[in-house]
Amino acid sequence: MEFLNALLTVVLVLVSVFMILLVLMQRGSANGGLGAAMGGGMAESALGAETTSVLSKWTRNTAIVFFVLTFGLYLSKLNQHELAMKEEASALPEIEATEPSAASSMLQELISQSEDLEAAATDAAVEAEAAVEGAAEELPVPAEQ
Repeated sequence: MEFLNALLTVVLVLVSVFMILLVLMQRGSANGGLGAAMGGGMAESALGAETTSVLSKWTRNTAIVFFVLTFGLYLSKLNQHELAMKEEASALPEIEATEPSAASSMLQELISQSEDLEAAATDAAVEAEAAVEGAAEELPVPAEQ
């Protein structure tokens, strides 16, 4: 794809230079232009009597080619950009592993201590429930009157 972009860019530059030369070869309203500067009849001798219409047709066709190439180069660059964005979005981010800081290690220690305390509290609650159930079984059942 990059080769196509480079080729379209080179062709676009060449077409642009050719169009500039075509415009300069045409006679202006005051008989100026590059044709008049280089001997006056350069375009007429090279292209014949119908020079004005020939140069106008070439200029028009070159302008059409210029705009088509410009639009094609735009679409090519747009496609290349979209592909690059898709590749970037699908790539996983790279995260460097760092050594834990003092605060991080203290936080890990506090978390493990809280987990230990939670386990001890759960065990104590189970023991207390068992003791309550045992005490409830030992109580005499009141007789019905």
